[in-house]
Amino acid sequence: MELMVKEEMRKKSKSFLLCFHLLTLLQLAAPSSAQNITTSAADGFRTHPADVTVAVGEPAVFRCGVPEASPDFTFTLRGAHGNYLLTCPSGHVEDVPQALYGSCEVRNGESSAVWTLKGTSFSDNGTQVSCQQPKNPNSAAAVLHVYDNGTSHAILIGCIIGGFFGTLLVFGLLYVMLQRSERLQKCFWSGETPEDSTTIVTKE
Repeated sequence: MELMVKEEMRKKSKSFLLCFHLLTLLQLAAPSSAQNITTSAADGFRTHPADVTVAVGEPAVFRCGVPEASPDFTFTLRGAHGNYLLTCPSGHVEDVPQALYGSCEVRNGESSAVWTLKGTSFSDNGTQVSCQQPKNPNSAAAVLHVYDNGTSHAILIGCIIGGFFGTLLVFGLLYVMLQRSERLQKCFWSGETPEDSTTIVTKE
C-alpha cells in the first residue's frame, strides 16, 4: 500500500514539473503586450484620433500623436470652416477662423497635434480630421458627430416668445405716447383737428 502511494506521488510530481517547464517555454517564446505596443508605436502613431460626438454648441477636440523622434507630421481638418493643415512639431498652422484653434505640444516623449472647435454647430457635423507622417503610408482619421439635445429648440421658442412680447411692448408705448402728445397727433393727422376745420355753406 505504501509503495502505491509513493508511486502515485512520483507521477504527480513529474506531471507538475512537466507543466511548469511548458509554461516557462511559452512565456519566453511569446513577447509581452507592452513590448508589442512599444514596437508598434515606434513605427507609427502613439495617439490615434478618435471619433467625437458632442451636442450642438459644445466644443470638440481632436488629437493625434507620434513619437517625439519622428519627423514633422501633418494634421488636416476638413469641414464647414474649410480645409486647414497643421504641421507639428514646428507649430505651423494656416489662417483659421476664430471658432477653430490648432496647436502642437511635446510631452512625455510624444509629439502631439490638437484641433479644437470652440463651439460646434449643425454645419460642423461630418467634419473629418486625418493625421499623416511623411514616411508612413498609413493615415489615422476620425469624424465629428453633432447631435441636438433639445437646447436649440428651447432657444428658438424663447426667441419667438421674447420677440412677440417685445413687439407688443413697442406698440403699447407708441400708443400711449400718441395719446399724450399733441405734436404726434398733429403729425399723424396732418395737423388738422375737428376744431380747425370749417365748413363753407353756399346759398344759391
